[in-house]
Amino acid sequence: MTDKNREMTLWLIVALSVAISVVGAMPFSVSLGGKLAIVGTLARFIFAFIHGTQRMGLRKFTTIFAIACVVSWCYESLSIATGFPFGHYVYTDELGPKLGNVPLLIMPAYFGVCYLSWVIAHVLLDQFDRQIDSRSLYAIPIIASFIMVMWDMSTDPSSATVKHQWIWRDGGGYFGVPFSNFIGWYLCVYTIFQLWAIYLMRAKQSEHCSADDYKSGWYLPIAVYGAIFLQFIGAAIWPPTGTVTDASSQVWPLKALYETLGLVSLFTMLFVTCLAFFKVQKNDDLH
Repeated sequence: MTDKNREMTLWLIVALSVAISVVGAMPFSVSLGGKLAIVGTLARFIFAFIHGTQRMGLRKFTTIFAIACVVSWCYESLSIATGFPFGHYVYTDELGPKLGNVPLLIMPAYFGVCYLSWVIAHVLLDQFDRQIDSRSLYAIPIIASFIMVMWDMSTDPSSATVKHQWIWRDGGGYFGVPFSNFIGWYLCVYTIFQLWAIYLMRAKQSEHCSADDYKSGWYLPIAVYGAIFLQFIGAAIWPPTGTVTDASSQVWPLKALYETLGLVSLFTMLFVTCLAFFKVQKNDDLH
């Protein structure tokens, strides 16, 4: 695939991500939640594969994908069995076939947004050469983990409490989601990112490639991450009416739920998207 065709394909995936978010924001899409999640996950994985293999090669890309899959599956399985670290929950059949008690879709779902968060963390820390060294070994995983959890804070209540893709057994104060979920999420994704950083530093091979010298290569993952935000703000603008009851029998107004998620995404995901965009824009070393 030529560089021109590769970039065109990536921008088409950005457009697809926007379309998925717009459809997902509509009230009628609740019944399509599982299908939209599958399409969105596949789109982000394909984006990460094309974008990531160009920059780090197939071997390194495959290794970080394997790390994300193994770590996320282990944490998910542990929590389903014991309640640590996320809390007590169970997956329904909405997300398709499972490996053990975890849907197969969950691992690439983690990886797709992990990859976007990883790249954006490089931008926020002005690490445009993408080389992991002693100064960025911990900084990039810490920042990338915050970026990743912003996504989960924006989506978990609607995915679980409303769409029933997974069920929190004891409910929770955040529209049926427990506080422990987000602390556990940070721990899980930090583990993934820290292992990525250690592996890439020890590989002693720069991730830099010629594509890193062009702003479009940095704008693309920012655009995909920003496209995810559109679903949450769209749902806040056109929220469904009525209420939903979580597993602990707590009743939640849907309007309040979706407006809260819209506010959360507005001042977390959109903030990061804008900050990353302006950092790339003002970098005179990029063409």
